[in-house]
Amino acid sequence: MDAGYDRIILQNLRVDCLVGVDAWERPKHQPLIISVIVASDVKGSVSSVGDGLSSQHTVSYGDIQTRIREFAAVHSYRTLEALAMAIAHHCFTQCGVRSLNNEGGVSVYIEKPKALLHAQSVGIEITRTRQELEELDALLTAKDNGPSQSLASKIPKSPLPLEPYDLQIGADKIIIRQLACSTIIGINPWERVQKQRLFIDITVHLHLVSSFILVDKIPNVFNFRTMVKAIAEYVESTSFKTLEMLIENIAGILGREFHAPKVWVRISKPSAVIYADTAAVEITRTRDSAGPIRKKVRLDGDGVSDGDLHTVFIGIGSNLGNRAKNISFGIQELCKDSSVNRLLDTSFLYETKPMYVTEQPNFLNAAFKIETKLTPSALLTHIKDIEAAAGRNFGEIRNGPRPLDMDILFYDSLELKTPTLEIPHKLIHEREFVLRPLCDIAPTFPHPTRFRTCSHLLGILLNTEGYDTSMPMLQVTPFHTRLTSSKDSPVWTWSTRTRVMGILNVTPDSFSDGGEFTDLERAVAAAKAMISAGAHVIDIGGQSTRPGAEMVTEEVECARVVPVVEALRREIGEGVLISVDTFRAAVAKKAILAGADFINDVTGAAFDPNMVTVMAELNVPVCIMHMRGDPKTMQSLTTYENNDVTSEVRTVLTAHVSKLIHAGVYRWNIILDPGIGFAKTGDQNFKLLRELHAITAKGALARFPLLVGPSRKGFLKAGLDEKRQADPKERVWATAAACCAAVMGGAGILRVHDVKEMVDVIATSDILYRR
Repeated sequence: MDAGYDRIILQNLRVDCLVGVDAWERPKHQPLIISVIVASDVKGSVSSVGDGLSSQHTVSYGDIQTRIREFAAVHSYRTLEALAMAIAHHCFTQCGVRSLNNEGGVSVYIEKPKALLHAQSVGIEITRTRQELEELDALLTAKDNGPSQSLASKIPKSPLPLEPYDLQIGADKIIIRQLACSTIIGINPWERVQKQRLFIDITVHLHLVSSFILVDKIPNVFNFRTMVKAIAEYVESTSFKTLEMLIENIAGILGREFHAPKVWVRISKPSAVIYADTAAVEITRTRDSAGPIRKKVRLDGDGVSDGDLHTVFIGIGSNLGNRAKNISFGIQELCKDSSVNRLLDTSFLYETKPMYVTEQPNFLNAAFKIETKLTPSALLTHIKDIEAAAGRNFGEIRNGPRPLDMDILFYDSLELKTPTLEIPHKLIHEREFVLRPLCDIAPTFPHPTRFRTCSHLLGILLNTEGYDTSMPMLQVTPFHTRLTSSKDSPVWTWSTRTRVMGILNVTPDSFSDGGEFTDLERAVAAAKAMISAGAHVIDIGGQSTRPGAEMVTEEVECARVVPVVEALRREIGEGVLISVDTFRAAVAKKAILAGADFINDVTGAAFDPNMVTVMAELNVPVCIMHMRGDPKTMQSLTTYENNDVTSEVRTVLTAHVSKLIHAGVYRWNIILDPGIGFAKTGDQNFKLLRELHAITAKGALARFPLLVGPSRKGFLKAGLDEKRQADPKERVWATAAACCAAVMGGAGILRVHDVKEMVDVIATSDILYRR
């Protein structure tokens, strides 16, 4: 409000109102603290009536109090933004503000104490001039009575927003008070040991679009719950030495990830000083390089009024025929023309028990995210055509067996209800087979009508009294998807057992078995022996990756690998999987076409620029590994910042995963390998094994399956008698110990030479750590 005006202030009025949800995300009445400032002319009032009250120059704060309390008691809103505008409008039209002879208008601040579990309060502050209040009144009058010619000039011509803020710096504010976080912070040695409590205050300066009061839906971009969750998770994962570095990063997150045009941040550290309440740092920053984000507008009926791309989340499932191929078919057909529908991300794949109609086969379920130019109704029509092409009979029993089922879950933040389509999908909140995949790709996406993020909805569902958790969803990876057969592809369930991968090096120079299996017959015989001993997959490699190994040509590698794949597939049929251990795209493609089932690339698809394209095109499981350099240089590249090899592995694998998903590789096809023995010292290998669980514990790599290959590697000689250290074949039982540790750390596949011995070790480890 312009400082040139006198002010009438009603401060900290306490009311009870139904607005949004409480700290536990329940829609219920909550206490609010409301402050109102009205621009006034005290001098004019005194000059006019002396010690009386001039309705032309001032207003009664008693009248404001009474009317706001009455208003709050009978009205409910989804958002603080809409309530603040409604109160400003009520003051303007019902409390005499309109009759004041000034342009100053009204400011309203609403504070919601204990709205979040770990913050003192959240609040909204808005300021509206007289002209803006007139426009707001025209909007609300037109909404109630229909537009009239007299109001037309006052109503803004822009379409209704799906987001309340227009990303410009304005007089309005989102205020978060005293967010409590615990983290390692400080330069003193004792401060590096225990976490300290910090209190963070945040004010985001922006402009609230007045017409948003007609929409009143939970914001997506400036959702304070999402902001607080992101900031809290970030702060508690850091270990900075100074508040200055931490506060700059917080401001950066608010600018880059939440597009805040201007932020004020204060961090208080009470434990830093003894004779004062607290020490603190505060800064003000404007967003300079984050760039604008696309404005979303409300759809008029089912037509797209902005011509922009739209983000859509789709659920997909199948329980007839080749389930995995049906799901792949659905995604591929929908995104065949990337200029219309472009695939952005996929969830993991889950096997689920049927719901509603229980006497039918198990489903495979997933979710995926696309960018589309289609309207909701056009997208629905396209989806129905694809379902029909997959063999779905729409005349059969509802919720019964079907080869392909695709549902639009979210379309931007749109709310739409027609005879044929409801968005958001009306049953999201009661379906774990929808929510769990959504949480893989959109955990913080706010449900437009239920006031909760996808992860919160899932948590509530799983903890609902009476919810049946005896039949858990199982994360799976499908194999044999290269086959054209309508027979269902086999799937691996990751939570129930650890698989054994037998190593078959058809090279003359591998570190442990080089030259033993270069003959085709001996190679096939060795593979069959490993299968008889219990191997679930045979990994065939034609390029040695031992330290110092020489590179061979693509032609030489193909000549070594492809004939073995073809011969082994003829001998064993489809009963056991075959992996190709290569970092060359052409070798991978030829091996898959010859009968291999998945690709194992030790470079994380970094060596060959065509590899990610081939991985996406072939639609087979892939394993990507962490390494540095190449076989000749990697053992000289073992220096890691703070010797924190685990963090480096996480960072690099996260980048690899992002690259693959961006190229169209399905998330459920990706397996990770931390790269034991590649560009790591012996101590670093042991550290990585001890911290294996941390790689996929949370964040971007959560839930990804792990493949670990410690077999006979040099670091294992550390525990052996000196006389036995040189021969890799003496490391069998040291390998057994490493395999046991890997199972304890969550490995899903162990790559080994000595299959017979390791099968027993791994099966026993599964009993110890997976049951």
